[in-house]
Parts: sequence; C-alpha cells; structure tokens
Amino acid sequence: MQYQITDVYETRAGISVVLSCDGEDEGEKTLLFKPSLWFEAGLQAGDALDEEKMDQLSATAQYCQAIARAEGLLASSDYSRMRLIHRLMRYGFGRPICERTADYMVEKGYIREEEQTLRIARFYCKNKHWGRKRIAAELMGRGYCHDAVMHALDSLSDADYLTSLVQLVEKKYSAPCVDERERQKRIAALTRLGFTYGEIQRALEETGV
Repeated sequence: MQYQITDVYETRAGISVVLSCDGEDEGEKTLLFKPSLWFEAGLQAGDALDEEKMDQLSATAQYCQAIARAEGLLASSDYSRMRLIHRLMRYGFGRPICERTADYMVEKGYIREEEQTLRIARFYCKNKHWGRKRIAAELMGRGYCHDAVMHALDSLSDADYLTSLVQLVEKKYSAPCVDERERQKRIAALTRLGFTYGEIQRALEETGV
C-alpha cells in the first residue's frame, strides 16, 4: 500500500498534512504535527510513503497529539511525570508515547518535580497542619519520584512540623483532657495526620491539653 502527501499547510494548531492512499481504504486522511517535529521528518507535499514510513509518521502525529493534550493538562494543574503518564493513558495513548511525552514535558520545564513537591509540602505543613508521614504519603500518591519527595520533606525542619502541630492542637483542643480515654483519642487523631508519638506528646505538653 502506498501513500502520498498531497498537501501541507499551517494552521493555528500546527502543521496539517493531508495524505492520500491508493489501497483498499482509498481516501484522504489528515494528520496534525507540531512544527518542529514535522520539519524534523524532512517530508514535503508530493512525497510518497510506504507502509513503514506511514506508520512512523502516524506515530509522530500521535506523539504530537499527546504533547498537545499534556500541555492542556499542565496549564491548569501540577502533574508529576508518573501522574501525567497515567492520565494520558486514560485518553487512549499507548504507554511508550505517554512516557516519551512526559519526558518531553520534563525536558521543556513544564514539569519541575522538586519545585512542585517543595510547594505542596509547605502548604500541607503550614496550612493543613499535616505531619511528615501524611505529607510523604500524599506526594508519593501523586506519583512524585522518591528523591523529590525526600528533598521536599527535608526542606522543613523538625521545628516547622512541631510549630504546625502546636498551632493545630491550640486550635482544635481548647480544654485539657478530662481522662485518659479522651487523651488517647486525641493522640490517635493527630497520628492520622502524620505526626509521630513523640511529636504529639511534646505538643500536648507545650499546650497543656
């Protein structure tokens, strides 16, 4: 089966390439490319393609489509490399293209895992009053790499976590515990927020509750 490029023209979305086929599925199809990737292909109107070259061109067009989808996703929200891969796969792209697209987004600076994890960790510590363990679980759940997660967690000092915990205890518990059962309930609740038993004990002692 042979294909021929019958037209190439620029649109606001990129480079549109019209191809005709002389096989059983005779007709035209249009593929859309990012300009840089189209020019890398070294093709032009009038060129003929065999099936192997057509498969390569179709794969490049799908890669361009995945990049466009990724750019739209990243314009409205932070994504880790892994989370972006999984999200693109939901749109029907194959994993190799999703991984290639995610790597492209990292290379171009759309995904900056260290910066993102730092911002997220500080937000959850200072605004949500989460402890180290809960923040770590959140970041890992979002697919951030281990090194970026550890760097973000270590950017906050023990004093930062304790200060946040003390603020939470003062806000949440206005009166001292009336019995041991109530004290254990408070410890359990604070443990679920990711604080260690030692941190909780210290915070309770400092606040007197």
